Amino acid sequence: MRVSVRAVLGRGAHDYSQLTLDPTRFDVESGSDFSIGGHQVVLAATDQPLDSRHGSLLRDFVRRGGGLVLLHGTLAAWSSSEAIRDLAGWIPSGPGPVTELIVRPETGHPVTQNLDSEWRVRDELYLSEGPPLDANILLRASWQFTEQVVAYERAYGDGRFVYIGLGHQPATYQDLTFQKLVTRLLLFAAGRTAAAPIGVGLIGYGAIGREHAASITAVSGLRLTSVCDLSAERREVAAREWSIPTHARQQEMLDDPDVGLVVVGTPPSAHLNPVLAALHAGKHVVCEKPFAVSVDEADRMIGAAASRNLALTVYQSRRWDPDYLAMRDVVRSGRIGEPFYMESFIGGHDHPCDLWHSHEPISGGTIFDWGSHYFDWILQLFPDSVRTIAAQAHKRVWHDVTNADQVRVDMTFAGGAQAMFLQSDVAAARKPKWYLLGTQGAVTGEWADQPVPSDFPSRVKVFRPDREELLILPPREENGFYRNLADHLAWREPIAVTAEEARRTVAVMAAATESIARGGAQLEVDI
Repeated sequence: MRVSVRAVLGRGAHDYSQLTLDPTRFDVESGSDFSIGGHQVVLAATDQPLDSRHGSLLRDFVRRGGGLVLLHGTLAAWSSSEAIRDLAGWIPSGPGPVTELIVRPETGHPVTQNLDSEWRVRDELYLSEGPPLDANILLRASWQFTEQVVAYERAYGDGRFVYIGLGHQPATYQDLTFQKLVTRLLLFAAGRTAAAPIGVGLIGYGAIGREHAASITAVSGLRLTSVCDLSAERREVAAREWSIPTHARQQEMLDDPDVGLVVVGTPPSAHLNPVLAALHAGKHVVCEKPFAVSVDEADRMIGAAASRNLALTVYQSRRWDPDYLAMRDVVRSGRIGEPFYMESFIGGHDHPCDLWHSHEPISGGTIFDWGSHYFDWILQLFPDSVRTIAAQAHKRVWHDVTNADQVRVDMTFAGGAQAMFLQSDVAAARKPKWYLLGTQGAVTGEWADQPVPSDFPSRVKVFRPDREELLILPPREENGFYRNLADHLAWREPIAVTAEEARRTVAVMAAATESIARGGAQLEVDI
């Protein structure tokens, strides 16, 4: 159910008209007057003073259960109102100069759940000696060796008062953390709060199972509840490492009402049945990548989740790799113009492992391993529909495994762009990880000089006709996938990896597999 918001946005020293709210979450009525009847929250961002009558009106609105959220300079502009001073419990002094601020969320409040421990934003900070003692501080920033409060909330009567000190310039309103914070605080001021932490059951406790367990336990809003595995030895390890119950049969886990989310970490050919069983049991589901080994399987899982209004996502964890994020941001910024050609590579000259990953009937084949990450990246960078796919495979060296030694997939998109993926276990010389051309520049990703380069971010360079630049990569967002999922379940924030996106990746890989079976034929598709 959407929240009804009365937005009082003014112009003056600050242009607050840049503020936008998600129309799927909020019904917003904007205006300079105070027609607040029928609304749950008033959001005010203005430099104009407030007369005493409107101040009293707002105080009564909050006392009766409404929410009042003030942005940036609004509290200072309204400081002459006794009613607003009463609501706020303090008044900030003047602002300092615009500069980069290091903002640190306070932990333990549902609104700050899973925000980065440090957030850098260029903005203007209103200084003060501190909010009232009964305030719940949300954000702080260091200012000339003092701790300044950036945001806080406090109860007043049956309602809630919220102050967010940021919002001086348009760039702040485009900041994703700021947008997330404003959304959460509007919901919180309307009486909504984050859902309770959800219990998580993990099916499959191999090497990737440990990775899932470690991430789940590190993220607010999720609780690792139990592990299911056919192996008694792995169950014993899981019980010892996490002090949780384990199960040999998945139905025992699915019957547990404390489990609200199930992570399916089985091999690819065994994803379908446990995912469907968990969805039929009313559980949200994370499926390990690749999502499925056929489009039909993906469609069955998506249909089951949709019919029960349950979350279904796929563990495309490399969406959060720093080198990919750097390349994505370059493309989105338009720095290299329109991207139209991409080559990508993973591999070396190494004997494949002898685990299920190298056995095609279980893994889906070479394309379904690293391809699930690379095609996910490619489809994020080239949003047009895929129109042709052709693929070739070689089997020349490693005859003790069933996966191909090398696969190459060529794709064209509706707009004419081209992309190529090459995975090889017989490549004595490595190609760059990425080679991306745009109409005004290029981006390359050179492998790190490490024994296992795929475990490290590549060196990303941006080329323009007259210069080149080695990018400084952003820090890795630890547990980014599960932080996003926890926030989706708690606050209904957009899920980063949708099942429909993962289905597109499966469709590309399935078409490439068919092309190989048909001798490298070019297939006409619409993916």
